[in-house]
Amino acid sequence: MVKAKEQNDKLKLSITVSIIFHIILFGLLIWGSLTQEMEMGGGGGGDVIDAVMVDPNAMAQQYERQQQQQSDAQRAEKLRQKKAEQQAEELREKQTAEQEQLKELEKERIKSQQDAKKVEEQKKQAEDAVLKAREEQKQAEAAAAKAKAEAEKEVQTAALAQKKAEEVAKKQAEAAEAKKAEAEAKKAEADAKKQADAEAKKKADAEAKKKADADAKKKADADAKAKAKADAKKKAAAEAAKQASSVDDLLGGLASSKNAPSGNGASGGGNKAGASGAKGGAYGGLIGAAIRDKLYNCPVYIGKTCELRIKLSPEGKLLDVQSEGGDPALCQAAIAAAKQAKLPPPPTKADYEMFKNAPVGFKLESCR
Repeated sequence: MVKAKEQNDKLKLSITVSIIFHIILFGLLIWGSLTQEMEMGGGGGGDVIDAVMVDPNAMAQQYERQQQQQSDAQRAEKLRQKKAEQQAEELREKQTAEQEQLKELEKERIKSQQDAKKVEEQKKQAEDAVLKAREEQKQAEAAAAKAKAEAEKEVQTAALAQKKAEEVAKKQAEAAEAKKAEAEAKKAEADAKKQADAEAKKKADAEAKKKADADAKKKADADAKAKAKADAKKKAAAEAAKQASSVDDLLGGLASSKNAPSGNGASGGGNKAGASGAKGGAYGGLIGAAIRDKLYNCPVYIGKTCELRIKLSPEGKLLDVQSEGGDPALCQAAIAAAKQAKLPPPPTKADYEMFKNAPVGFKLESCR
């Protein structure tokens, strides 16, 4: 476009210069013609001057030819200019198409670079992921090896502790058996003495009865019946007291005075069943037996104590059990046993009130 404009400017300048030169030439021709006429009309005594006579028609024809040439030149210039403009337009279109093509090629190049960069980033990410996975696997293997070593160490420690506990339990069991045998021997001796005294008394009573008359015999029979009834009642009380004593041996005192009613025969420090609390003691014995049945490795805990607090529902369901102090191993085992045991329902409302939220002094004297 710039080149075509320069060509047009040069053409206009050439036409302008050509017109100026033609005007000057035409003026010189007219001036020459006038000068010739003046010379021809002068005196006859002058010299004869050779002159060229200008034909106005020839000049007009010459001028017309020049105008025609200029017109032809202008038309040729216009045609050339139009052709140049067409060529320039075609060139512009071609350049525009080439630029568009270059833009597309540049876009494709940029896209290719971006795709290549993206592929490179993905490749790097994949490599990083592989390295990370290898590192995590290495850490996992190290952790597994460490855990395995710790587990083996714990197993060995537990085995040693169990062996030691079994040895201690065996010694304690032997001592308990010896103590029990000594107690049974003393009891047998006392029972034999009591039986001898009873037989002597019975013999004396029999001799006294032989001397009584019929009325005395009748009264004696009545007294004997009353005595038999009293003995049965005394035996029942003795059985209840014995059962309560076994509860004391197992639990070491159940349901402290702050939770037990004052009319149930509870002593100041706990709920040890006496004559009037035999029924509650019997229910406590059932609870203790149920817990003891689920206590594993019982000999290990003989002689140890643990303070527990149990909460029961009216149906005898264990609602909660917590440790309140004592040997940690026994407390943990007793809590686990209480949770696994199936506790019997309270026989009476008084039993429920006594054991619904009761502290338990759990002391294991024996595993029977």
